[in-house]
Amino acid sequence: MAAAAHSLPRRGRISFTLFYGIDRYYVGTAIQSWEAGADTYLLASEAETGGIVELFWSQRLRYMSRGKITPRGLQPESFLASRTRRGRNEAAQARFDWSAGSLNYGYAHEQKSAPLPAGTQDLMSFVFQYVLAPPAPGRYRVPITTGTRFEVYEIVVSGEERIETPLGTLRALPVRQLPRPGEESIEVWLAADYHHLPVRIRHFDREGNFSGEQVVSEIRVSEE
Repeated sequence: MAAAAHSLPRRGRISFTLFYGIDRYYVGTAIQSWEAGADTYLLASEAETGGIVELFWSQRLRYMSRGKITPRGLQPESFLASRTRRGRNEAAQARFDWSAGSLNYGYAHEQKSAPLPAGTQDLMSFVFQYVLAPPAPGRYRVPITTGTRFEVYEIVVSGEERIETPLGTLRALPVRQLPRPGEESIEVWLAADYHHLPVRIRHFDREGNFSGEQVVSEIRVSEE
């Protein structure tokens, strides 16, 4: 992992619109927010269905990552992933014990443990790590936990490109997870003009087909 070259704005908020399928049906909204201290951080994400989808398949997704900001970037200490649908909540948590070199993760009734490699991230800190240390084009291996799983992602970073967004044409760095057979994957675009914050995230299903995306609608940052 490269040394951090930038700092995370003290606090901020990114609003996204969620679309489903190649026809881009509106299905909801998501908000990612953060607070950063001198050596600590808190990242949060909340997504909820909207429009006609809310009538038939209401659900809420919440993520929260806490940890330290080190000279080499973000070092998560805990990660929570929660899903609420049809009135039922499921939550999984990961705890990073860096001194012991171990990771505990999973649902409360089904905890697992694994050795904790240097540079391990969670599903949120993985993206925001690139705000502090934008990667050069190339191929990377990043250990990541989703709260329920722990695996090494194969990441490909391509050269900067221009993308159209509701904020205008942005210079963005594409970060792509190489898909594995039978598993979902994502692609993220990080805006060079906005601290390399994520501005578009595309999702692909287990067959590798495009399933939907979230597109930035507003970015607010503050150093106060």
